[in-house]
Amino acid sequence: MSDRPFDLVVFGATGFTGQRAARWLAEHAPGGLRWTVAARRQDALRALAREVGLDEDDVLVADSSDPDSIDAMVAKTRCIASFAGPFFKYSDPVVEACVRHGAHYVDITGETPWVRDLIERHHETARTEGTRIVPMCGFDSVPSDLGAWFAARELRARHDQGARSVTAAFSMRQGGLNGGTLATMLSLPEQYPARDLADPFLLTPGKTTRERWSEHADPRGPVYDPARGRWMMPFFMGPMNTRVVRRSAYLYGEAGAPYGDDFHYQEYLDVPGGSRMQARLRTGVIGLAFGLAQNRLGRRILKRLGPDPGDGPSEEKMQGGSFRVLYQAVGEDGATLTAKMESPGDAGNVSTVRFACCAALTLLFDGEEIGLGPGTGGVLTPAFALGEPFLARLRAHGVTLEVDR
Repeated sequence: MSDRPFDLVVFGATGFTGQRAARWLAEHAPGGLRWTVAARRQDALRALAREVGLDEDDVLVADSSDPDSIDAMVAKTRCIASFAGPFFKYSDPVVEACVRHGAHYVDITGETPWVRDLIERHHETARTEGTRIVPMCGFDSVPSDLGAWFAARELRARHDQGARSVTAAFSMRQGGLNGGTLATMLSLPEQYPARDLADPFLLTPGKTTRERWSEHADPRGPVYDPARGRWMMPFFMGPMNTRVVRRSAYLYGEAGAPYGDDFHYQEYLDVPGGSRMQARLRTGVIGLAFGLAQNRLGRRILKRLGPDPGDGPSEEKMQGGSFRVLYQAVGEDGATLTAKMESPGDAGNVSTVRFACCAALTLLFDGEEIGLGPGTGGVLTPAFALGEPFLARLRAHGVTLEVDR
């Protein structure tokens, strides 16, 4: 692939998050990286190229409704970083072209049913060819996936036992939702049945028994955390993140490096004050929002209340945000370990861009060090596809992930 003119193409670059990704690369990309931006509108692309110091003549006009333009874009690069959602609609033909041309792919989707479809259609071909297709490299689901992998790995290294479970507790400060993310979230119930969204093993091959489904089902109500003496609510992103973590556990187990026998993972969200009342109230509000999203009228209401595509929180609000995750790992023989991840900037915009760009750079520059060997391909997860080199890049850009105790 060295004869291709670009190492990396940012697709969907004129959207709210795509523009942020282009600006991040302009500031942080390693010397010698050959990259450009792609989207539907040439005028907007040229303006962005001028802003970030790219050659205007290098921009690529590519439209998901025009297969030839997508094919031409992918054929010119070693890796695509897609910020064009809803991803089942705008990025699906991009993945198909990446598999066809042997170009790696990362994105920031949280659309687990679409990722399930990618696994069914493309995993075997991509694995055979050594092409890494790595969706869900934003806040969906890097902190969950990388944190669970790290906690399980450290538990085995320090206590010589597999992990029976890892539980993640998220704490988030400030930030906000951008219009593209909201549009993607509201499109899921229109495209996929509720049963798909509820399947705890949606991304893991094989049939799941009713008993196993029940053991790993998403929590519905607040829980008390005795280790910290606080009540927590189910994390609203858990139905996406937990599926990715379970796929990582499956992939590592298949490769001979299991997290643990019958590994369990769940995640929760901290609430201000940590009281049971606050946890119940906030769980009810989130439940109401999810209920509205299940019908056309409710989605219309949520669209009117939220930002439009292309809009998002102010720079001041995004830079003032942050998140923290505490991971509590319990070993098969009773050992315990707590790990912690922290990241500056709001989760859905600043951290998401950092995660996705670092994921793409890891694929491009750390191929010989990734995971379980340079030939590992398929529709993969961030933890399995990128591993330790990805964590090293994130740490170099302000993200911490370490054993707490």
